[in-house]
Amino acid sequence: MTINIVVIGAGNMGRNHVRILTENPRYKLQAIVDANPSAGNLPEGIAVFDSIDALAASGTPFEAAVVAVPTPFHFDIGMQLVKLGKHLLMEKPLCATHEQCQTLIAAAAQAGVKLAVGHVERYNPAIRKLDEIIKAGWLGEPIHISTVRVGGYPRSLKPGDNVLIDLAVHDIDVIRSVFGPLKVEAGISHTTINKEVPDTAELLLRGASGLSVSVHVNWITPTKIRKLQVTGTKGVCFVDYMLQSCELYGGNLLESGPGQLTDFENLIRQYQNSDRIVFGVNKEEPLKVELQAFADFLSGKTAPICTGVDGMHAVQLARNALALCNNQGGEFY
Repeated sequence: MTINIVVIGAGNMGRNHVRILTENPRYKLQAIVDANPSAGNLPEGIAVFDSIDALAASGTPFEAAVVAVPTPFHFDIGMQLVKLGKHLLMEKPLCATHEQCQTLIAAAAQAGVKLAVGHVERYNPAIRKLDEIIKAGWLGEPIHISTVRVGGYPRSLKPGDNVLIDLAVHDIDVIRSVFGPLKVEAGISHTTINKEVPDTAELLLRGASGLSVSVHVNWITPTKIRKLQVTGTKGVCFVDYMLQSCELYGGNLLESGPGQLTDFENLIRQYQNSDRIVFGVNKEEPLKVELQAFADFLSGKTAPICTGVDGMHAVQLARNALALCNNQGGEFY
């Protein structure tokens, strides 16, 4: 079954969706909607409209839409498409607030519309490999997770933008998808460049099993870093999202008791003899994997999709973290 689909928003992410959809035989890209139709870098032969109203009036056939517009517009555009009875892949975050998420999810359910959220990092092959490693017991019992996602100040800021809703939701969703429910325990943020907008944050979360999680995000570091580290009872696993690599360290150093480390040379020798396993990762563009999963989802097949409820939980956790960051605590001593 070929899925007739449209893309709403022709910015950087929207153009990536356009590129992949036109290459995927499971989709027929029928149109693009953008308030600035002359934005450029759009494929020839695809109809371009300046509004959803104009798209609907044209009679262009479509069953589904990818929404890749700035976050403040997600709710209104999502509701407009739901009223038209169209299935949605909404780029993250689902909406700007928890209340908007709830309303959109309820409206989609009532209209019989399928709703997915574009948390693309959960489709990164390195994360899928990490999930396999944990389920196979290589890491033992996970105890602590730390993540770093930094670099790249936005070219333009929209009302409500901040580094938590822009970056932290990625890691929150990934950790939830692999390890289960989370709650925010503490947070601290900085407003470095624009004094009204948090651009750096450090969060501490806890998993339902007692797992501890630290998340660092910023728009300040001049180079992009996207990494995740999981400490377990059998070793430590390092994931690099950008290189799509997954490595596990453990072995002799972890098996040796403190009493055996009698001198510095022995410590170095045991460290060098520690096991290091570099797992094979079949590198793929995560967005391609996500759009394949969305096609399966629309076709009624079992698919590892990020649901509307998943997206809502990520937004709520980010909002909880922002509230804690804004609470500066007590006195300095």
